[in-house]
Amino acid sequence: MIRVMLMAWLWLCLDSYESNAKPLYTIIGKITGIDKQSIPFAWVGLYAVKDSSLIKVTACDDQGVFNLEFETLNPEAYYIKVSMTFYENYYSSPFSFINSTDPIDLGSIQMNERNQSMNEITVTASKPFIERKSDRYVMNVESSITAAGSSAFELLEKAPGVTINYLDALSMKGKSGVQVLIDGKPIVLSGSELANYLKALPSNMLDRIEIISNPPAKYEAAGNAGIIDIRLKKNQAFGTNGSVNANYGQGVYPKSGIGININHRNKRFNWFGNSNYSYRKGLNKLILYREFFESGQRTGAYDQYNYLVFPFHFASLRMGTDYTLPNNKTTLGFIINSSLNRFKPHGQNNSIVENEQSLAESSFSTSNQSKDVWPSYSFNINGKHVMDSSGMELSFDLDYVQFKNTTEQNFLTKYFDLNQQVLQPDYYLYGDLKGNLNIKSIKIDLSKKISNNRQFEGGMKSSIVSADNNLAFFDKSNAQPVYDSSKSNHFLYKEQIHAAYLNYKQDWTNLSLQAGLRSEFTKANGNQLVNNFTFEKNYINLFPSVFLNYKFTPNYDMGINLSRRLDRPNYQQLNPFKFFLDPSTYREGNPFLNPQYSWIFEWNHTLNKNYAFSISYTQTLDNITEVIGPVEGLDRVTVQTHENLTQFENLSVSANGTIDILKNWSSVINVSSWIGKYTGTFANTLLKDGNLVVNLSCNNTIKLPKNWNSEINFSYQSPEVYGFMKVYSMWGLSVGIQKQFLNKKLNAKLSVSDLFWTNLPEADINYRDYYEHFDVKRETRVASLSLSYRFGSLKLGNAPRKAGGVEEEKRRASNGQG
Repeated sequence: MIRVMLMAWLWLCLDSYESNAKPLYTIIGKITGIDKQSIPFAWVGLYAVKDSSLIKVTACDDQGVFNLEFETLNPEAYYIKVSMTFYENYYSSPFSFINSTDPIDLGSIQMNERNQSMNEITVTASKPFIERKSDRYVMNVESSITAAGSSAFELLEKAPGVTINYLDALSMKGKSGVQVLIDGKPIVLSGSELANYLKALPSNMLDRIEIISNPPAKYEAAGNAGIIDIRLKKNQAFGTNGSVNANYGQGVYPKSGIGININHRNKRFNWFGNSNYSYRKGLNKLILYREFFESGQRTGAYDQYNYLVFPFHFASLRMGTDYTLPNNKTTLGFIINSSLNRFKPHGQNNSIVENEQSLAESSFSTSNQSKDVWPSYSFNINGKHVMDSSGMELSFDLDYVQFKNTTEQNFLTKYFDLNQQVLQPDYYLYGDLKGNLNIKSIKIDLSKKISNNRQFEGGMKSSIVSADNNLAFFDKSNAQPVYDSSKSNHFLYKEQIHAAYLNYKQDWTNLSLQAGLRSEFTKANGNQLVNNFTFEKNYINLFPSVFLNYKFTPNYDMGINLSRRLDRPNYQQLNPFKFFLDPSTYREGNPFLNPQYSWIFEWNHTLNKNYAFSISYTQTLDNITEVIGPVEGLDRVTVQTHENLTQFENLSVSANGTIDILKNWSSVINVSSWIGKYTGTFANTLLKDGNLVVNLSCNNTIKLPKNWNSEINFSYQSPEVYGFMKVYSMWGLSVGIQKQFLNKKLNAKLSVSDLFWTNLPEADINYRDYYEHFDVKRETRVASLSLSYRFGSLKLGNAPRKAGGVEEEKRRASNGQG
C-alpha cells in the first residue's frame, strides 16, 4: 500500500512541470490608531475591485503587523479592508501586481475610533483566551492574565476537556493516549519524563496551544484521544525587535523566571532567538491507604504519608533563521534548540503497617534523594518551494533530537516496632541511571491545487528512535555495596516508523470535502540485557479519514468526520525494569503490550461563528490503560504498570461559546460531558464500568478604564471512572489583573491560580483482593507577578504604492463599501 501511495505522490511531483513557475505575492502593513499605537488582532481582508469578492483574510499579530502571502494572484486590481471592534472600517486605495511582483508595503495604516459616549469604557482589542475553530480549540496564552508565570503543564490543566491525574498522565474527554507536539513535531517522551518537560517549559515561551480531537491524515496516526500542539512564539514584525520578561511566584515554595526574545526580519531574511531561565520549587503530598485481601478476608493494610519536594532549574536557548531566495519561490531555514533541566527531588515516606484486625503492628520510613540532569538538543533544517503557477508547494523537514539523562537515587528505609524500637536493620538502596534517547526523522509534504476548488496533498515521513537506559541498583546497607540484579536493568529499544499519506480536498458552493488515507509501517524491538529478554513487533496499518462540512446559511454550518487512529506503547511502557518508589511500591513496564486501535466519529455544529456544539463517539480495542494493583505471589507489594484492556467506548458531547455579559465583560464558556465504558480484566478482577462525567470551564475577561484588565477563570469536573479507578470531583478558581504602561510597551500581570486550593485529585481503586484510596496535594495555588517589555522598531516602510490607472475602481471601492 505504501508503494501505491508513493507512486501517487510522485505523480503529483511530475505533473507540476506542465505549467510555468510564478513567484509568491506578498502584501504587508501595520495597523495603528490616531495615537500611533499599534492595534493588535485587527482583521485584514483582500478584495477584488471588479466585484468586491473576498480573496483572503488574516489577523494582525499582537503588534498590529499583518502579512498576506499568495502562491498565485490574477493580474487585476485589489484593495484591502481593515475591521476592528470600536473602530471605523478602513479601505485602502486600489493596487495591483500588473507591472511588478515585488512585495507591496502598505506601511502604517491609521484607523479612527468610532464615536462613543463619555460613559463608555474603551475596550482594547485582544484574542480570547480560548477560541473554538472548526476542527480545534485554541488557547491564546498571551491573552490570559492568569497564564503569566506558569508552565505548559499548568496551562494544560485549564484546557477544555483535558484532565491530568495524580500520576501526571494526560487525558482528553475521558480518553487516554494524547499525542503532544511542539510546533507540529511529536515529543517522544511519556509519563514522568513528559510531565517534567512540560513543567519546566515556561508559559512566556508559548504563543498558543491547539487541541485537536480528530486530526486529518496529514498528522501521524498516533493519538487516540487527539493531539495537543504547543506552538512557540514567533515574531512577524519587520526590523529588529523583541521583548524581555521576568516573573516571580509564591506558593508553598517560590518560583521565578527570566527570558528574552529577539527577532530581525526584512523582506528576505529572518533571524530569531530566545533564551529563558526558570527556577521552580514544588511539592507533591500523597496520602495513601491500601488494604490487602485474600479470598475476601482482610490480611493487612498500609497507611502511608508521602511528602516530596522537587526543586528544578530549566535553561533553554532557541535560535534559527529563514531566507527567501531571490526567485521568491524558495525559502530555506534551520532551527537549533537546546535545554538543560536539573532536578533535585527529595522526600519522606512514613508508613504504618496494620494487621488483619486494623491494628498497627509496625512502621517503616523511607527517605529518598535524587539528582537528575536532563540535557537535550535538537536540530532542524526545513525548506519550502513553490513549484508552479497553480500553487504547487513542496516542503521538507530534517530533524535530529537527543535527550540524555543522568540520575542518582538514594533510598534509606528504617523499620520500627510500635515502641519506635528498631525492628530490623536499615535498608540502603542506591541507583545509578544513565539514559540516551535519539530521534532522526525526515518528512516531505507536497500540495497541488488542481483547480480553484480542488487540492491534493501527499507526503512521506520516516523516523528512527533509539533508546539506551542502563539502571544499576546497589544494596549499600553494609560497608561493601552489592549489585542487585533483581532490580537492575539495561534496556535497549529501537523503533522505525515509515509512513505515507494522500489527502484530497474539494469545495463546492456550500459543501466541502476532505478525504485522506495514511499508511504506517512500524518495526520495534527491545532487549533487556540483564535478564536476556528480547521482543520484536512488526505491523502495518491503514488509517482512513473523511471530513464533510455543509454551510446551510451564512451563520450556520454542520460537519461530520470519521477516522481511524492508533496508539503505540512507548519505550517506557514496554521497558520491564522496576522503578521503586518505596519498598512496597514500584513501577514496571510491560513488554507484552500491543497497540490500541480506535475509530472516531464526530458531528459538529457552528452557529454565528461563535457558538459550537459537537457529539463524538470513540471505540478503542486493546485499550492501553494505566493500572495500579497487588503483585501476585508477593506479600503487600503494589505495582503500577500498563495493561491492554479488551475495549473502551466513549460517547461525548461538548458545547462552547462567547457571551458578552456587559460591554466590558466577555465570558468564554466550555462544557464537555462524556460517558466512558471500560471492559477488561486485571488482578483477577473483571471490569465493565463507566459513568457520566461533566467538565466545565468559564473564562471571564473584564476590561477596565486606563488600560486595566481583569480575569476570572472557573473550572469544574465531576467524578470520573478511569479503568479501575474512581476519581472524585475537582474544581478551581483563578483570578488576575493586568495593567499596561509606557505606551503599552510594559505589561504587568498579577494573578493567583487555584485560589481556594481545591483543584486536587482524589480517588479510590478497587480490585477483588485490593483496595486503595489516595489524596494528592499539589502546589496548584500560586500567586504570580509577571512583567514584560517590548522593544525595537516596528516601522514597515514608506507610503503604499500609487494605484495607477484605476481611478474608477478606486471610486467603486470607496462608495460601494461601508
